[in-house]
Amino acid sequence: MSFAPILVFAYNRGEHLRQTLTELAKCPEASGSKLFIFCDGPKDKNNTKLVEKVAHVRNVARDSTWREKFVAVSVVESPHNKGLANSIINGVTEILIEHNSVIVLEDDLLVSPDFLTFMNESLTFYADVNEVGSISAFSSLERLPEDYHLDVYKIQRNCSTGWATWKDRWETIRWDDSPLIRVWNDRKLRRKLNQNGSDRTSRIKRQLDGKIDSWSIRFGVWQLLTDRYTIYASDNRVFNIGLDGSGVHSGQNDTINMSYLKSPKPFSLVTPPLNRHIAKCVADKYSGKTLNKIARYIKTEWLRS
Repeated sequence: MSFAPILVFAYNRGEHLRQTLTELAKCPEASGSKLFIFCDGPKDKNNTKLVEKVAHVRNVARDSTWREKFVAVSVVESPHNKGLANSIINGVTEILIEHNSVIVLEDDLLVSPDFLTFMNESLTFYADVNEVGSISAFSSLERLPEDYHLDVYKIQRNCSTGWATWKDRWETIRWDDSPLIRVWNDRKLRRKLNQNGSDRTSRIKRQLDGKIDSWSIRFGVWQLLTDRYTIYASDNRVFNIGLDGSGVHSGQNDTINMSYLKSPKPFSLVTPPLNRHIAKCVADKYSGKTLNKIARYIKTEWLRS
């Protein structure tokens, strides 16, 4: 079995990156996997502390330790700041020119010992299942319904935490604003999108207003418009160590699921039916408190009428 290349995106957190790579290297498949580390440039080259942090990240990425753990390591250093969205879009596109699939991590994620097992086997199993747009080893739910016994579940919401996709899917995505505008202007599509969390339409609005620059919401809209799902591991295999105030795109203590597998666990892959109870639980997780839901509704629906 050949293994998908692993892409790790880093910016200014050297010790987070070291932890991410250390845990990733413990996966048995690491020794047969190509690793690409994409290092973004500093936003402000006059900021001495930031420049030093970015340099530290690059030193960690170049550490010879990783070359002993993976079959090949490539470090891609951007001379200027691309931002996370462009870094991921450009990086994934570049690697998919020569590969059929990719596994993607950011520099603040710890993975379970069987993370690469789950991801590679899933990429093979679902490669020809057209309704599947992406894979994730992350699960936002600490518990699944008691009557649900499958090792995977599907929802239409995509995931940016430990994910994977294929070349034939990625090549069909439009990264401009037109798909977002289409959903924003169509009430039925907005409602369908928000079935996966009331934050979704709000993220479209912020993206269109230039308040955020997200590859993920654009990927999610593509899944919506093409009726594709993300396959999730029922047992969480990814842990985010970046919720400590150090991240650019995540807040301190902005927790979702803080437990994950510390040892391998057997799993069976199937194409699962849509479980609406699970979908609602995930939507409730990301929608947050009632006041947040009301505020989003006022901004995205009530003020429009």
